[in-house]
Order: sequence, then C-alpha cells, then structure tokens
Amino acid sequence: MNNRIYVAIDVETTGLQSGLDEIIEVAAVTFRGHEILDRFEQLVRPRQAVPLKITRLTGIDPAALAQAPRFNEIGADLARFIGNRPIVGHSIGFDLTMLRAQGMQFNQPVYDTFELATLLLPQVSSYKLSALAAHLGIPHPDAHRALNDAEVTARLFAMLSERMLQLDLATLSEMVRLMGKIGTPLRDLFEEALRQKARNAFRDPILAQQSTGTISAEPTLFSSAPDTGSPELPPLRPTGDTRPLDLDQIADLFSPEGVFGRAFPGYEPRPPQIEMARAVATAFNHSEPLIVEAGTGTGKSMAYLVPATLYAAQRGERVVISTNTINLQDQLYNKDIPDLQRIFATAGLPTFRAALLKGRSNYLCLKRYHELRRLENLTTEEVRALLKIQLWLPTTTSGDRTELPLVDREQSAWNRVNVSVETCTGARCPHFRECYFFRARRAAESAHLVVVNHALLIADLAAASQVLPPYDHLVIDEAHNLEDVATDQLSFNLDQASLLKFLDDLFQTGGAQVVSGLLSELPAVLSEIGGGGAAGERITAAIERMRPSLIRARTAVYECFNLLTRFVQLDPESGGQYDTRLRLTKGVRQRPEWQEIELAWQNLNDILALIGNELAGIEVQLRELEEAAGGLDDLLLRTEVLRRFATDARVRSGHVIFGDDDSICWLTYDRQRDVLTLTAAPLSVAEILQSQLFAQKQTSILASATLSIAGTFDFVKSRIGLEDCQELMLDSPFDYAQQALVYIPNDIPEPNQRGYQPMIEQAIIDLAIASGGRMLALFTASNALRQTYTAIQEVLEDHGIGVMAQGIDGSRKALVDRLKEFPRSVLLGTNSFWEGVDVVGDALSVLVITKLPFAVPTDPIVAARSELFTDPFNEYSVPQSILRFKQGFGRLIRSREDRGIVVVLDRRLLTKKYGQQFLDSLPPTRVRTGTLASLPGLVARFLQKVNGSSG
Repeated sequence: MNNRIYVAIDVETTGLQSGLDEIIEVAAVTFRGHEILDRFEQLVRPRQAVPLKITRLTGIDPAALAQAPRFNEIGADLARFIGNRPIVGHSIGFDLTMLRAQGMQFNQPVYDTFELATLLLPQVSSYKLSALAAHLGIPHPDAHRALNDAEVTARLFAMLSERMLQLDLATLSEMVRLMGKIGTPLRDLFEEALRQKARNAFRDPILAQQSTGTISAEPTLFSSAPDTGSPELPPLRPTGDTRPLDLDQIADLFSPEGVFGRAFPGYEPRPPQIEMARAVATAFNHSEPLIVEAGTGTGKSMAYLVPATLYAAQRGERVVISTNTINLQDQLYNKDIPDLQRIFATAGLPTFRAALLKGRSNYLCLKRYHELRRLENLTTEEVRALLKIQLWLPTTTSGDRTELPLVDREQSAWNRVNVSVETCTGARCPHFRECYFFRARRAAESAHLVVVNHALLIADLAAASQVLPPYDHLVIDEAHNLEDVATDQLSFNLDQASLLKFLDDLFQTGGAQVVSGLLSELPAVLSEIGGGGAAGERITAAIERMRPSLIRARTAVYECFNLLTRFVQLDPESGGQYDTRLRLTKGVRQRPEWQEIELAWQNLNDILALIGNELAGIEVQLRELEEAAGGLDDLLLRTEVLRRFATDARVRSGHVIFGDDDSICWLTYDRQRDVLTLTAAPLSVAEILQSQLFAQKQTSILASATLSIAGTFDFVKSRIGLEDCQELMLDSPFDYAQQALVYIPNDIPEPNQRGYQPMIEQAIIDLAIASGGRMLALFTASNALRQTYTAIQEVLEDHGIGVMAQGIDGSRKALVDRLKEFPRSVLLGTNSFWEGVDVVGDALSVLVITKLPFAVPTDPIVAARSELFTDPFNEYSVPQSILRFKQGFGRLIRSREDRGIVVVLDRRLLTKKYGQQFLDSLPPTRVRTGTLASLPGLVARFLQKVNGSSG
C-alpha cells in the first residue's frame, strides 16, 4: 500500500496466561509490501516445564530448549531488530503482553491482522492465522513456529492492505469517520488508503466520477436493495396432484442401481434406511403422526428427506424440518439438501426449492443500522460492530449474523441493529423490499422444504403462527430435545433492569436537560401535525395522568426487588455459591415475609395496570391519527409494544408471585452480578404441543437415535403430548456385539460414597495409559471435570498423553478437531459433549461415562414435574437419565469400521434395580463386569486385537 517498512512479530509460549506462562520462541521479520527484508528467530529457555500440548502444537524439541538462552540474554538484540518501526501481528495484544512481561517497551503504532481480517474478510469461517492463510493461498508449512507465523502475518498484512485499496471512496471515507470516534490504530491505514485512492481518482475518470460528492460526514451507503444473487420466486401453490407416494419407487431410489447408487461411489444400501423411508412415505400418504427411533448409522436424514421432498414437490405443499442443533441444521441445508437437489436433477425427478429460516433477531435491520450510524454518542463496541457491518453489507446475501465476525461485547451491539418485534413496522418500513428477514420469509413461502430449529418452531406457536409461513407437514429431527426446548421457549423471565428499561422507554430525564422516551416525543409530534385535534387532546390528557404513576412505579420496582432479594438471601434452603434458585411452592408462599412481598407486588401491578390502560387509550387515538394523516408508524408500534409489555409483565409476574397451578415458578439470585430474576415455566408442555402443534398438522414425523426406553416410546410420547401415532424402532446397521464392549467395574464406590472421585481419577489414568489416549470421558458436572483435569494432567503428560477439557482448552469444535489430530489424548467433556460429538475412526476408542446422567433433583423444573408421579424417581428421573445415557453411548461407534470400549464408572448399574433398564436400552452389546485392576489389561488386549485385525 505504501513504501513503509513494518516489523511482524510472533511468540510461542508455554500457555495463554500472562504472568504465569513464559516465552519459548520469538521471531520477527521486517518487510515492505510482499518483500521480506530481514529475519530474527530465537528459542528461549523457560523456567518451567513445557506442557505436552504445547510441544505437540509447536513441534519444538524440549532438548533444544534446554540449550537455549534465557530471554534477558536476547532481549536487547530483539529490541534493536524491531527499532521504532510499526509493529504487525496476529492477535498481537497477546504477543506484546508476553514481551512486556519481559521488560520490553513499545511506543510505535501497532496493527492487528486478526482485527483487520475481521473487517476486510467477512464470512470467512475462521480467523485463525492458518485458516486465513489457506483462504488467501498463502503457504503456511510450519504453523505454530514463530518465524513461519511472523512471515505469514507479513504476507497477510500486505494482502489485506491491497484489499483496502479495492474499497470505494465512499466506504473508505465512512470507515475513517467511524474510526475517528474510537481512536483505533487501524484508522491510519484506512486514511492512507483513502489518500492514495483520492490521488488516483484524479488520474482515473471512473474513480473521479465515483468520488464526486461522496467524501462527506454522512455518505449514503447501501440504501438500495442488497443483491441476493437470485430472483425472488412466487409463493408455493398446491398443484392439485394428490396421488399417494409410491413406496416401491422410493425404496428403489436407495438401491445400488438407484439414484443413490449412481451418485455415490462405493454406495451400500442400508435396509433400516429403506424401511424408515417407506414408513415416512406412508405417514405422508395417510396424514398421520409417526415416531421413529433410528440408531446411529441408519442415515435417517435422507430417509425422511427423500419422501418429504417427493411429497412436497408433487403436491406443491410445504414441509417444515426442525432440528435442535446448528450442526445438524448446517448439514441438512448446506450438504444433504444440495446433494438431493443434484441427485434429483440428474435422475429427472421433480425440482424443489429449500430455504433456511431463523428467528428475527438473527437478521440485520437496515432501518436500525442506518439510524445507529447517524448517532453521535456511540460506545466503542457499537462502532466496532458498525465498522464490520459496513464492509460486510456489500457481500452478504442473507444479512444473517452468523456470517459476521463479532467478538466479545460487539455481540451486544448487534441488539441495536437486528430485526426486533419492538421496532419492525413490516410492509410500512421504507426498507421492506430489501429487508433480509422478509426476504428470508418470502424465500420460505416459495420453498418446498423449510429448515428451522426447535426454538423457532416453538416461538411460532407462542406467536400464533406469525413467524413461519403456513405449513401442514412437519419433520422434527433430534426430537428427544423437544420437551426441553419447548419448556425454555414457553418460559417467562423478568428482572428489575427490564422493568426499569420499560419505564425509561416511556419517560426518562437525564443530565443536562436530556429528556427522552415515548411520553416526551408524543407532544412534539402532535405539535408538528397541528395538535391532532380531539385525538391529540385525549393523548395529552392521558400523558398528564400517567406522569405521577411513572414516579410511583420506579419506587415500587425498587421496593419489590429489594424485598425479593432479601427473602432469597435469608432463605435457609438457598445454598449455591454463584446463583441461588428458590422454587416458590405453596409452603414458601405461606411464610409471613412473603405476605409483605405480595402486598408490594400488588401495588406495582396496580400501577402497571393503570399505565397499560392509558397506553391502550393512546394507541386508539394514534390509530385514528395514522388513518387520517399517516406518518405515525413508529410511534404507534412503540406504544403497542410498551402496552403489551405492561400487560405481560403484570399478568405473568402475577403467576410467579401469587402462584399458578399450571406453572413452575422460581427466583434466581446471581450473587456475583447482584441480579434477581423471576421465572415461570409451564408445568407440562404436552397439552400445548398436542393441541397447538400435532393436532394442527396433517403429518408429524418425529425422529432421533434416542427415543425409546426398554423397547417402548411411552415415556417420550407422554412428555410431548404425542397421542395416537405409528411407531417404528430401527436397530443401527452397526454390529455392536462385534464392534463394542461395555465394562462396568464392580469394586468402585458409588458416586455418593467416600473415595469415589479419587478412584475415578486413577481409573482414567490407568485406562488412558493402557489405550494410549484416544479417550473421551463424559461428566455430569463441571466441578468434577475440573477436579479430574487437575489430578490427571501431569501424570498422563509424563506418559506422552495430552489432556484437554471443555471450558478450559477451547471450543467444542477445536477440542474435537485436536483429538482427531492428536489421538494420543484424553478429552474431558460435560453437557454438550453427551450428544452431537462425532469422531470417526481410531482417534476415539475408549468412552468413559463417569456417572449416570441423572438430573439435579433440586432443579425447580425437575422437582415440580417429579411431583406429578406416584413414583417420581422410577417413572421420571430414570427414563430421562436413560435417554441421556443412550446419547452418551452413541458417541463411540460412528461407522462400520469403528471399534471401542465403553467404561461406565458407576456401579449403580449393577447394584440398583433400575440398572438393568439402562443396559436393556442399549443396542445389543457385550457387557462385562470385573475389578478396576483388570480393566487396563482388558482394554489393551481389546484394542490390540482390533488394531491387529484392522491392520
């Protein structure tokens, strides 16, 4: 971009904690443009041992480090090499922190290629140095070695600088304007690019035309419709073709000679997949619900996609497909459905359209974005988010936040620019035609298949079908999660901050005579339209009546939450180190202190009722004025939203405070943040799902690998309200009897007995040494996971086995990828690791289930629902735990070639009556019991035999 000489720096360290970890290698290169001018590289001897995972990551030989100088011996040479040149680095803040800890000082400009890449390369899947190098075609043979990383960073900086010059003058000008608000070092680079671009504009007639009138404080950017890359299609219309699906034709598609056999080399038909496809087609033909348990390896996605697609395309009727996880949603929309479209096209089968639809808050609102850009007082995070959106807008066709690399607190800034019910005026918005959310909605209206997640599916029920386009056919994959998601989506939460925000949105006075809120804006708007006649007078009178109520409301909010907080703090049952959850039972509500809370809350509710009534009156008058003159859309919407909040907060918080037989109510007190939240969740979602979902649909297909318990679907059906339906239980095509072995030690203490935790730690150490790592250990609580991590890490590293843990060593995806890359590892996981983790092959050969995954009995939802059963433990807790256990078990065998052993370190499988139910719910697998001492030898022999036979 210019002739300046920069220096790119990189360090390798013993870990990521400055102050504790040390530098083990440092490198720097001076460069101009793409030319490397000089290099500096030096190993550094640390005072502490280098963890195995760092040795693996960097490939640095510990013996070479032992011969290297200390940092104080090379620091002066490094400082001379850097000089006063501008510094470049990838996530450079960390490198400089580590160098400053060694006494180095830096006063020159510093440029971060990570930050620059998140601006100039939106929609890249990862911003790691290696991923960016791969994306831009920069060779990166020796990742995680300091010199190579420094050289790659220099090349990356040069390419990003060139990309900056490709931006037009208006965009560069706006970037400089926004950056001026936060003083980021990157502003220098954009100013230089702007100067260079402006100089060239006078030499280039096209650029000169572009520049006219664009360099201003308020450029008009992206006001035209974003280019989605494809024309919009008309809404789906029924074809009138009501012939039933041909089951034999569908089965033939899955045969070796059929379309799948021709499309995929080495294709092998799976009888369970064909059986499921026929059952799904029958359910569509007969308009009936179907529940299917399809074991791992069945290929259930294609088994429901093929009949669903044929039915939708033939009839011109929409099928909604709902998943729980983003992983499955991405797999369906980005892989399986495009595969199917390609296969159908080559086989002369009907063409079909598919759409992905997310909740409103996932999409950018162009109106709110432009409004935020014009504001003067913006936070640093808001400016950073605006900068990223600025450069993302010309490239996005979806406006979906997942494409936008927002980090840390920039995420909260998104809430000021996303589509929200509170600010969306729909067809009356000036940006309606180009609105990303409504484009996605129109795409869904024209699609045969609409992919959503469970949360949106349930939100659509709660919003009386205002989110999804109308549909009569539904496929719910990962259906074992439906009850939990429905409970979460149909719950109500309220805290002090949300009530105070509501009052601020009505009327707020700030410093220096700042007055804002609906009630301060209404008089100004009325005066602009000449007073508004009789309607205007009625609005003015309502405002005057409300003013004293707002002052009383604030006092009442503080009083109510002070009383509630004190009540929870003094409650004898409120343990919990960080957040205390107190379930509000009849017994709790009979305490004398609760009567005082009820009186205070009744007072608040009366004020909210008064405010709500006045807002309803204002709303009526505004509608009248809107119909007569127009231009009041925004005010009308805000009034409606505030009126709805007043009613909702009053009625639903009343359930929490005064009790409601159909709700589970509790208080949560977060001690660290000093925040108290009221929550009401439905006692049962079965009736809601039955009446508002299943009864409304012609076809409902529910599928998962884990829906049955001991050969029956009764438990899951009762939990989600699925009454009369067809049932299909399909075994996995994998040969578990040959591929897997379950081992239960019979001499380990039970989880609530003394000595259990040390025994688990020793068992994992012995197992890992015997298996050479290749292990995933599942926990039910993060404190047990952390305790185990601390106890086993050093011992296993001495044996060349790395230890990684959820919440300590990176994201779930990063940890699973590292286990695949370095199988000589033990990975400890909880919660999300029980399902959705997919490691095919030798990298995962041992699965340890440390404890049966029973829900916490004191959890308010578990406790309340347990009371509905005569034998809650056996009728409710055990079945729930079995479903979770089956999910965990499913992590081990992911292909026909996989072999492995499952070790359950919970003797209750042998000592309790319910233990056999757990084992009966697994696929037919060999189960062995014996001592802990004999386990390592057994594992070593089992894996040796497997490796011998596979070799």
